[in-house]
Amino acid sequence: MSQIRTSALRLLVGASLFTFSANLVTAQDAQQLLDQGMSAYHQGDYEAARSKFREIVASNPANADALQMLHNSEDALLELLVAGGEFETFAREVLAAARVEGRDKIRDESAAAAAAEDCFSDSYAKRAQAIFALSQNYGPFGAVPLVAALGDASESKRLAAIYALSRMGSNVLLPVLAASHSTNTEVRLGTLHVLHALSLADARCAARIADMAANDADGSVQAMASSISTANGGVAGALANQGLAYFYHDLKLGLSPVENYGVLWTIDGRRLQAYELPQEVVELEMAKHYLLRAMELGSDSGADLALVYASQIAVLHGLVQGGADLNAQLTAQSNALLTINHEDVNRALHMGVDGGHIAASEVLIHTLDGAGGKEWSGFQAALASPVPSVSHSAAIALAHQGDYSDVVISNLAAALSLDAQRVVHIIDQDDRRATQLAADLSAMGIDVVRAKDGANGLVNMNLGINVDAFVLANPLSDLYASRVISTLRLDPRFGATPVFVYANENNGDLDANVVESLDAGGVQDSFMDLDAERERYITIATDAAKTLAHAAHKGQAGAAVAAMSAALSRADSIATYAAYGLGFAGDGSAAPALANLVADTSRDSGVRAAAANALANLYARSGAAVDASIFQSAMMEGDAALAEACARAIGVMAGGHLSAGVSVQ
Repeated sequence: MSQIRTSALRLLVGASLFTFSANLVTAQDAQQLLDQGMSAYHQGDYEAARSKFREIVASNPANADALQMLHNSEDALLELLVAGGEFETFAREVLAAARVEGRDKIRDESAAAAAAEDCFSDSYAKRAQAIFALSQNYGPFGAVPLVAALGDASESKRLAAIYALSRMGSNVLLPVLAASHSTNTEVRLGTLHVLHALSLADARCAARIADMAANDADGSVQAMASSISTANGGVAGALANQGLAYFYHDLKLGLSPVENYGVLWTIDGRRLQAYELPQEVVELEMAKHYLLRAMELGSDSGADLALVYASQIAVLHGLVQGGADLNAQLTAQSNALLTINHEDVNRALHMGVDGGHIAASEVLIHTLDGAGGKEWSGFQAALASPVPSVSHSAAIALAHQGDYSDVVISNLAAALSLDAQRVVHIIDQDDRRATQLAADLSAMGIDVVRAKDGANGLVNMNLGINVDAFVLANPLSDLYASRVISTLRLDPRFGATPVFVYANENNGDLDANVVESLDAGGVQDSFMDLDAERERYITIATDAAKTLAHAAHKGQAGAAVAAMSAALSRADSIATYAAYGLGFAGDGSAAPALANLVADTSRDSGVRAAAANALANLYARSGAAVDASIFQSAMMEGDAALAEACARAIGVMAGGHLSAGVSVQ
């Protein structure tokens, strides 16, 4: 069977799990098209055959219909798999869609073990049928009984298991890679045979084979691995490159969506086991494992590892905010990042800023903030970022280090107006159009992530945490918009995210808003309500206000007076610090806004008390007074802290003594 694994094929297979469409074909219609396509194929009319198969793909049949096609036409689909090229791609799409129908049963180990029995049959026909069924019905979970057989006392059974795993292709690559770390030498030898077979179609085998060739504890394993290794350069470099391929979601060497079952694998002797983790971090965990191994072998990958950790922390934080019980995992990852050499963390921050890794950059800034009081160069790079959340976070960190330069203070002042982060991804090779839209969105305080082709757009999507809208050209330089949309709809984060596609004559039936033209206002109007994770801009604004208050106390925040006055209308967490800062940096122009805040009975008494104290400080510094009746009225409301602050302000301003007597009730 041809198993050529090109980057285009990876994308087609990964992006093409069928989704439900408003215009579903029936199972009968899909089967009829398949039959017509196979007839044309057998007659040598390949263009007509392709046309029929494309028709099936374009119609997006439901999973159940794909499953029926599989049952009715297993031999035909096998024939197309062998044919390779676009025919193989089509067959794999049907198989992937059909597999979704049985996902509830895919992890049934006892059923998989029973299904694997015929893989050891003396009958070639039975073996072939069992291998195909095991692969399609159980995917990577079908590897469990076969890996156990790699350590069997019977040589014939070991060989049969090697053959079966080799025939199952990339379906079983991840569990086989895990099994290659077994303490059982026979299992490692068996997995090496399988990796050798799979490596002809899947380049992801190379790094592990090279590692086994150089470092396996058993001489026979080392010798065999050395004879088949094709890795160029050092082993540590190969492992590091594979780790980065997973992190950057490389189309050829990364993890396709159809391979991500939300599990990773571990091996205990012959016992292969899956352990669950959020789908969103599977590829990040794989990247981390490879980079850690590369570093063990001498690779200078500390900065890459820090960037992976930061990305994973950002994802976990989002999941926790969404209600997932992952606080312990989040804490562990955060502490692990803190233990990385901070020079490497600083380099990672440069990489994060340059690469547009917004959420990861924020995590890295937080990690370096306060680290020995050092003004890390990464802070300056982040301060120059066009992304508000990154530049404002850097300004806060620099101020914590005592940097109250004009650019830092102005950045902190701008941060006070932040509301909640909005992010738009633009994937468009039309530079003029994309630049204009990005500039207009940025002017509205919206973060923009840009790519000029579908491949990089998908990388950005995979590394993103939250996206409010996608804007796509169609076609892109490398992909049709339909392929990109199919992939992003597979991601649970983006199932309902608005997608805009610029119209052309071949858009067809897209799960998107097809538009002739688009402006920033139209994009903003499509935004849905924010979830809890998206409220982190409020936290940044609060931190900026707190930092400005400290700067004001040191006489360094005069340029931010107007911004702090405007911030008095913001949430209490922001307004409280803004009021404190105005008390030390404001002038008479700030007094009316502070007085209005004291008098506003709809606001929390704590922020009103802060405003009263600020007015007292303001008067002492500048002589700016307000009507004492405002304080007198607030004192009568019964809140002790507010009454105390107002009384102090009256005394400072010489607003008139309010006598009090003592009586025994």
